[in-house]
Amino acid sequence: MNQESLFANETQRTVVLLRCVYLVLIVYYAIFFVLMTVYSQTEEGIFRISWIAIVSICATVWLLCLSYRQRIRRNLILFIAMEIIWLIGFIAVFGWSCGAQQIMFVLMVLVYFSFYDALPQKAIFTVGLFLLRFILFVFSQKYGAYAELHGRLLIILQVWSSLSFFTLMGIICGFFSSNIETADKNLVLYNQMLREQASTDPLTGIWNRRRMRTYLADNIRQYPQMPFSLGMGDIDLFKRINDTYGHDCGDAVLKWLTDLLQNTMDGKGRICRWGGEEFLLYFPEMNGDEATKVLIDFLLKLGRTPFRWKEEEIHISMTFGVGEYDFHSELDALIKQADEKLYIGKNKGRNQVVF
Repeated sequence: MNQESLFANETQRTVVLLRCVYLVLIVYYAIFFVLMTVYSQTEEGIFRISWIAIVSICATVWLLCLSYRQRIRRNLILFIAMEIIWLIGFIAVFGWSCGAQQIMFVLMVLVYFSFYDALPQKAIFTVGLFLLRFILFVFSQKYGAYAELHGRLLIILQVWSSLSFFTLMGIICGFFSSNIETADKNLVLYNQMLREQASTDPLTGIWNRRRMRTYLADNIRQYPQMPFSLGMGDIDLFKRINDTYGHDCGDAVLKWLTDLLQNTMDGKGRICRWGGEEFLLYFPEMNGDEATKVLIDFLLKLGRTPFRWKEEEIHISMTFGVGEYDFHSELDALIKQADEKLYIGKNKGRNQVVF
């Protein structure tokens, strides 16, 4: 049942669905044959017509076998043709009241969900089914049935037909609704992944400049009276590290410092990689003095924690500039203020915080 299609561009789920439909129909025809056999003693001529069920079972088993070595589309077209022939013969023999015409709805749903044709072609098929249904109805009303069923047998057959076709509809709708739900879920996850990729620095895994700017602008707009400070940090003599130890070492330093900065923030705010060896830190509900104290503590910790690269210790230092929100300046002006103070610290000897 779960064996995949041998052909490209054919989904396993559609193949499995078609095989499930065939199995349900085989059971339907088998029960129909049993009913015809049981009631052959009370309904004259019934048993002679029960061969229809045997032929239908053989044809459905044949289609089931073909589904393992034939394209889905061709297999489905053969199935639709077989069911239409069976439907015409069934109504001609047993009449309209047997309920077999419900199979048309199963065929229509299969065509709409399994074929990748244009909508007008599916609409033409729907119109064709409607015309066939109308013609069969008129025919059965005008000429009657060859062996019209009555009494308990008719009721049992109607109930069994309704149960079988509702089961088929449930299987088909269940398969395709599951496909749609899976596709929607995958689409949501894919869009989420794209958003994360667009807002995350690929090396360090923290926010990039775009995401931080959006976050800060949203916060200022939503909480215009909330104080905050920004810290712009730059790794001292980072080019020398790259030139001396290689860019792999430089990348490792960036990731290592990111972990240290995140541990220092520890829920106090946000951090992003602003670009190159620069980091921007956001301190909500902190003034400049409080943010400066956090960064000084970080520099002290950094001074006591050398970076290890291939059994060699490398002492890393950073310089920070701090800007405090004054409740009226633009975001760009505040970032520029922190950046200018950063370069003041660079000119004054590095490894310090300037506020």
